[in-house]
Amino acid sequence: MTSPHLSSLPPAGARDRAHRPRRGPAHWPARIGLTLLATAVLALPFYAAAEYYLYQKYMSPQASPPVVRLKPADTTAWARTVKGLPAASAPIVLAYHDLNPHSSSQYVVTPAAFDAQLAALESAGYRSLTTDEFVDYLKGGPAPPRSVYITFDDGTNGLWVYGDRILARHHMHGAVFLITGRVDQNRPYYLTWNEIKRMAGSGRWDFQDHTHDLHHRQQVDAAGHTASALANRLWLKDQQRLETRQEYEARVNADIKQSFKDITSHGLPKPQVFAYPFSEATERVNVPSGGTTLQELLSKYFVTTMTNVSTRPLTASRRAAAAHQVQRLELHSSTTPEQLLSGIARWTQVAPAASKPLAQPALWTRTDGTGRSGIGVFTGQGPFPGNERYAAADYRAVSSVDWTGYQVDATIKGFGNGTNQASIVVRNGSLDPVTVSVSQGNLVLTHSGRRVAVRKLAPTTSHTVRVTVSGATTTARVDGTAVLSWTSKETAGDLAGGIGIRVGINRPGVSWTAFTALRVSALPQDASTATGSRQTVAGSVLLDPNARWESAPGVQAPFRIGGAQLEPQGRTLSAYGAYRPEQTGGWTDYTVSGTIARLSSTGVSGALWVRVGSPLAISVQVSRDRMDVYSGDANSQRLVATRPLAAAAEHRVIITVTASSTAINVDGAIRTTLLAKGEPGGVAYSAYRDLTRRSWPALLQVTVAPMATAVTPG
Repeated sequence: MTSPHLSSLPPAGARDRAHRPRRGPAHWPARIGLTLLATAVLALPFYAAAEYYLYQKYMSPQASPPVVRLKPADTTAWARTVKGLPAASAPIVLAYHDLNPHSSSQYVVTPAAFDAQLAALESAGYRSLTTDEFVDYLKGGPAPPRSVYITFDDGTNGLWVYGDRILARHHMHGAVFLITGRVDQNRPYYLTWNEIKRMAGSGRWDFQDHTHDLHHRQQVDAAGHTASALANRLWLKDQQRLETRQEYEARVNADIKQSFKDITSHGLPKPQVFAYPFSEATERVNVPSGGTTLQELLSKYFVTTMTNVSTRPLTASRRAAAAHQVQRLELHSSTTPEQLLSGIARWTQVAPAASKPLAQPALWTRTDGTGRSGIGVFTGQGPFPGNERYAAADYRAVSSVDWTGYQVDATIKGFGNGTNQASIVVRNGSLDPVTVSVSQGNLVLTHSGRRVAVRKLAPTTSHTVRVTVSGATTTARVDGTAVLSWTSKETAGDLAGGIGIRVGINRPGVSWTAFTALRVSALPQDASTATGSRQTVAGSVLLDPNARWESAPGVQAPFRIGGAQLEPQGRTLSAYGAYRPEQTGGWTDYTVSGTIARLSSTGVSGALWVRVGSPLAISVQVSRDRMDVYSGDANSQRLVATRPLAAAAEHRVIITVTASSTAINVDGAIRTTLLAKGEPGGVAYSAYRDLTRRSWPALLQVTVAPMATAVTPG
């Protein structure tokens, strides 16, 4: 019998439900959150392991840089190798491929060798350029202080693993030319985008173009021959024909556009420079002539292209800029620091001046195809060739690429009655070289192999020859009376080039002519022909926020003007700007003054320039504790004076320009005067720093005034 009290109770399950707290609206979200948290905790080790795997796969660990102990004798010798070179000239472009300590390939340099090469560059006073700085030079900016542009083709993993820390050790910068279709592929040979991001973020690297997927050889004819897929029309097997020109150009255009997309989609700037795979710039190709060339096609996208082989000298120069193609100095596994610096010395552009070039046989290159060396055949000293009837040699073949505005004077003896002749070539290696040929009774002028004119000479066994190269005109004068000239239709850098000499005989057994004197000298600049003088000194306000400062013709300088100061901008290591250069080329009799400030370390300096636009422009460069004075045009400068300064974060510089002198005053204590020959020209400012993290030196309170109202040096 059931108790009446028990029978009134609800069932057990109902009792439990009755006593549970009522679930609020947050109950289920809380339970779901706890479940997700528990799942995340359980999954975290697996996620971390997966991330670590991907990091390991796409981010190689870096190797410690090698331990290199330099001998004082070596560093002294390295500095001596380049001692006589201009203090500022066109940069030398260096070409590397890969860095690895375990390769036998000549194209792979060991980390220790790479470190030694950079140490040699650093000891010799060289710095490396960013691509932006190199492009600024190609666009017409001034030649920077001794510098190299270090390039690496293909984008190999060794650059990150071995090269990055070595660059950091020597405060250098590198430009990597990526095959973008191979990034993240064939690990660990090629770089990954993760590694590229880290490299770009360091400020030590920038990234340029080496095609997306055209760095290979492919079938180019029915016979099965292979050649560069970039430079050639491909054989279409299924259709048994070659690509049409239109198909070829569309394929190349698509590849370049894809490479741009690959690079910019990873947050990197659009490439400005392209490196030819396999140096196709000189290869024979199957693209018919008469249409757009590969070089012209690439020039639509890039400021310039890079090659290691060229049909004519195209080291970095105004000529190379005009050709949109730059020749590089290639480094191999066997290249020693001494060989590197010797190569740089041989390639460095020099001014057109040589008082006795015939006394420098090492600077001549025979170009007659005989394989002979020496210049005795040209000077009458012998030895003379046995069966050949012709000899040719070029002076400074790769370091006179930018010569223009010069004069060649020669005395040639030993002319026979129609049996022999001698020639002088000017604008050598340009698009329109000019040859002046002299025999006993004739003067002949040719350009690009085509005869221009012939002039009879008074028959004699000896002739004096003067050849003047000025602008687009070449003038030959023999014995002071016979004159022939040629004005080319080519312009600017396409006409630049040095000299060569040639001798020949008409039959075996006759005597050779002899150059008994030869001299090259720069032409003086005529103030009346200097680029415009429409901007007066008195009317110039250098710190006007709207003032036009140019880093190259028509290119705005990277300067910010405000608050009574001028300050460079950007992540480069150097900056330059000339004040209205097209309108100030005739300036003379003026004083420019300003304070160069924020000289935070010995690696930071600024320079005031005067006589800008003349062959003998002057720049006064100050750092914390030193003043260096340079002389020369925008393409080549030499150090002419140096003085210690009292260490300070800023220095006041005052320069007075007259027809006869340049007077320099720093801080009212350091005074230097240089003689002048009436060279006119305007003003400029340049700034340099060894690391991008350092602040730019600023130019404060800079003014220019005519001599009558000039600031008196303190």
